[in-house]
Amino acid sequence: MSASGGPETIRLGPRQTLTVLSSGADALELECLWSPGDPPPTHWHPTQHEHFEVVEGALTVVADGAERVLRAGDVLDVPARTAHRMWNAGPGPCRATWTVTPAQRTEELFRALAAGPNPVARASLLWRFRREIRLGRPRR
Repeated sequence: MSASGGPETIRLGPRQTLTVLSSGADALELECLWSPGDPPPTHWHPTQHEHFEVVEGALTVVADGAERVLRAGDVLDVPARTAHRMWNAGPGPCRATWTVTPAQRTEELFRALAAGPNPVARASLLWRFRREIRLGRPRR
């Protein structure tokens, strides 16, 4: 919760804003707003499952090598160890709900990323949050 008592917003960069709807050990529930922009790096989560439901706009997703565009009402489940990336390739905003289970330290990771560390500090974040996120594709 923010100082005003309402949902807290975390700005991950110029094109992605998260609103924390609920945060607990079992799940982190967010609303995400993407502005149009370029794709992020491919990444995966060693032990976490993600569930997305697009509320507005279009979200381009590459998951396990397959690309598709999700529109309002579409859902996507990303199992643990599945390489993926998503971005807004459309002309307007995209909004989706996003649930991460189990939450682990994902909210802490987002806060650390929002702090805007320099590239060396970002590299240390990858080590610090290695249970939550890895870049590239998992070894099978």
